[in-house]
Order: sequence, then structure tokens, then C-alpha cells
Amino acid sequence: MKIVINSHKKGIIALDHLLSSMRRREEYLNYDILIVVGGYFENTDIEIEKCGNITYIYCNHDSIDFTGLITLAELYADNIDEYYFYLHDTCKIGDDFYKKLSAIDLTNVSSIKINKDFSMNIGVYSQNIINEFKDFLLSKKNKDEDKCMEFKSMNFKAEDHIFENDNNNFVLENYNSWEHSEPTDYYNTGTLRIVEYYPNIDLYKMKANWGQGNLTLNN
Repeated sequence: MKIVINSHKKGIIALDHLLSSMRRREEYLNYDILIVVGGYFENTDIEIEKCGNITYIYCNHDSIDFTGLITLAELYADNIDEYYFYLHDTCKIGDDFYKKLSAIDLTNVSSIKINKDFSMNIGVYSQNIINEFKDFLLSKKNKDEDKCMEFKSMNFKAEDHIFENDNNNFVLENYNSWEHSEPTDYYNTGTLRIVEYYPNIDLYKMKANWGQGNLTLNN
């Protein structure tokens, strides 16, 4: 299984924080990691850079939480036997994350949510299920920098669409709860976030859009 991190060119602080937590464990080197970075509208095409076990993919679109999934649909469609754990740069892993990730049974599975109620697109995807939903994913692709908030609203409403429409979807350990903190300026960037914790995968999500009002691009 590969790890895919959905990111944005303005998300350096969050991405560095996530990678720091991932590098703390030696299992980090056992995984190929794809970091898909949106927001490079000035580029004429996708640019790819390899650094150790990390592949950076710089995208000339900003499709919010779907940027990475769109990239998998466009660039990796032939990898039909591959599985991915998909997460956002505004996450942090705990010491047991890799152990729990490697223990996931992928037998007869095409996708896995981390929570029954909502997963924020976070979870396991097979390349086959991504290919099956390619048309849906491409409909979420935003190549216009002036339409980022419009796509933020549209794509927010479409969260977990693949999970919810995959007849072979499972929920990791059938989990329907989580722990969360009170709002705090977690990254010291002026954006209030709650920290949600998912013990079934030992994952923290620093969430800016948690029902406090208008959506923000800083998610």
C-alpha cells in the first residue's frame, strides 16, 4: 500500500508537521509516499520530483480535497493492483499508525472509511475503485484560480462520495466515534481548528471547517 498526501502549495507548515510525525518511526522508509500538491496554476502541466521514498507531484489545478484522487485517476490508472491510504496534509500520525495500517486486511476490499458517519475522504482506496469513479473525480477538477471557493463548497458537499457509492466499501473496525479538542490556533497561522483523533488508525486531523460558520480554504 502506498501513502498519498493531499496538499497545497500554501500548506508547507502543515505538510512539514505531518512529515515530521511520519519520519519519527523507522517504518516510514517501508512506504512509497506520494505528495500531491495543488495550486500551481502558473504551470502548463504536472511536474514530478522524486526525493528518496517520496514522490512530489505539483499540479496545475486546485481541486481541494480531491486533488490527489484526481491525480491517481489521471496518472496511475494502469496500477490496477495498487492500494492507497489517502489523507490530508493537515494530519499527524501517532506511533502506532504504521502498525495499524499494515494490519488492514485488503481481501475483497475496494475502499475503507475511517469512520461510519464521515471520513473527509480519508481512508483506503484501490486503484480499481478510483478508475471506476474517474468521471466523477474529473468533474471536481478546478483549473481556475478565481473559482477556488466555489469548488471548495462543491467539493465539501461531495466528501466521501466514493465511499458512499462503493458497494464494496468497509468501515475500519466498524468505527463510529472520535475524540476532539476545543478550537485552537494549532499551526499559529491565525486559523482556529479542532483536533480530531481516530484511534482505530492512530491519526489526528486538524480541522478548520467544523461547523463554525463559513468555509475556509485553510482546511
